[in-house]
Amino acid sequence: MTAATWPHDAPLTVLVDDVRDFKDKRPALVARSSHEALRLLDELAGVRIDHLWLDHDLTGRDTVAPVVDLLVHRAKKGSPLDVGQIHIHTANIRAGLMMDALLRAAGYPVVRSYAITMWTRFF
Repeated sequence: MTAATWPHDAPLTVLVDDVRDFKDKRPALVARSSHEALRLLDELAGVRIDHLWLDHDLTGRDTVAPVVDLLVHRAKKGSPLDVGQIHIHTANIRAGLMMDALLRAAGYPVVRSYAITMWTRFF
């Protein structure tokens, strides 16, 4: 499913994670790298994202940092992304705390998710 084909009556969920998918098979737009996530968020400009799930450590040396930077930058400019809830689900505790602090300071609603049983590996 792509941003262009998302049903307008369904809550919009975006998952940024290199290896996880939702075990309950909930519909989600998925980005497996920071580059894919930035492109997807650009495509969704002006669209409300009900749930944005963020993992920190992506493939190789890639992290979600560019996405967090974009969110913070947009908020500082007065045009934050329209997000109902940001869920941080990284196993990297230090990075998760930093993401949480940065996004909260920028005014985003953030929760930490530790529910490891909700995931399945996509590969």
